[in-house]
Amino acid sequence: MTRHFHSSAREPELVHAGDIADLLAVVPSMIGMRPENSVVVVPFLGTRAVSGFRLPLPARLRRIETQALARGCIEVMRAVPEADAALVVVYTDASYEQARGIPLLDLGRAILRRLERTGLGIVGVACVASDGWGRYSIAAESRAPRSPAEIDSSEAGILARASAPDALDTTELAELPEVTDADRAVVAAILDRGPGAVRDAVSMVERWLISPPAAGRDGGIIRLLQAPALRDQVTVQIALGRAAGEEARRLQRRLEAVQRSTGETVDEIVQRESAAGEADDHDRSSAALLMGTGDGPVRARVEHATAALARLAALAPREARPPVLTVLAWCWWALGVSSLAAAHLESALTIDPGYSMARLYATVFSYRTLPDWVVGAASRSLVAASQRA
Repeated sequence: MTRHFHSSAREPELVHAGDIADLLAVVPSMIGMRPENSVVVVPFLGTRAVSGFRLPLPARLRRIETQALARGCIEVMRAVPEADAALVVVYTDASYEQARGIPLLDLGRAILRRLERTGLGIVGVACVASDGWGRYSIAAESRAPRSPAEIDSSEAGILARASAPDALDTTELAELPEVTDADRAVVAAILDRGPGAVRDAVSMVERWLISPPAAGRDGGIIRLLQAPALRDQVTVQIALGRAAGEEARRLQRRLEAVQRSTGETVDEIVQRESAAGEADDHDRSSAALLMGTGDGPVRARVEHATAALARLAALAPREARPPVLTVLAWCWWALGVSSLAAAHLESALTIDPGYSMARLYATVFSYRTLPDWVVGAASRSLVAASQRA
């Protein structure tokens, strides 16, 4: 599931939608991306809505996937308890002509049935197909499409597009950027030297985040990320800043000292200390952050890091990519764009199916489709919008 918030701190523009076509016209601007082959759930409080959640359509849509998607729509609404109504839109490349009626009819009906059981208001359950659109609950619109021009020419949609930042192109962002063979060669040479000692990883990461791209610096960060402990330290530092990175490094040095003294692995030390109630507060808060609970990251840092990490993944030799792709996946998930998180995790696991952190994140993202801070922001935005004049 994907949730995207624009980084602008200003309040979103109030756009007045007069009918269902207007609502469908503003949905892409509301969620910050062009929805394709997905289900978008938009919570309402009264007559106001500020954001939406995107659930991708699976490649195959059998009964089990249909019911899971319909159930997911309800779970989205439960995650925003302030909401009292829902708009659900199915976006598909299929056409009315191919389906001989409204596409994905079983899915639309399943969503309608589940919404009707909740007591929530139903603004609409609609389908935007390749040759038109309609609502599953309106017989005439289920048989034949309404014109796409009603959406494309909507004044509300035009105003929403004019006042909102550019929508994310998730297809483009799922691809790694172009890099030069010369830069790849520099990175390969750095990695060929082996792990090496790093005097000040925290300063190294901060310089990488604020400086223009440089193959030598990029190679050093890729080498850092190959070590699991440093990978997680870098993730925390990206999310929270230099001080958090320094604290994470201090704790890592303590664990390394205990490891030398006892012969235990780091995992064994952490498990033993956690069981004895000896876990450090910073350890607990860092673990909570990585699992999507507690206070959220510094959004601007994470947004900036997505581009920098994508470049690292493009520069890294194939066998060195999984750690980079895994951190990149976490960053997109932390921003609420779980479709991109899933794409990068899939790439990491295609290269190394046994890469443990990617497997862990895949499990976490499957049951916690959005971090707590993203859902909380959606709830606060919805309440604030409902109170605006």
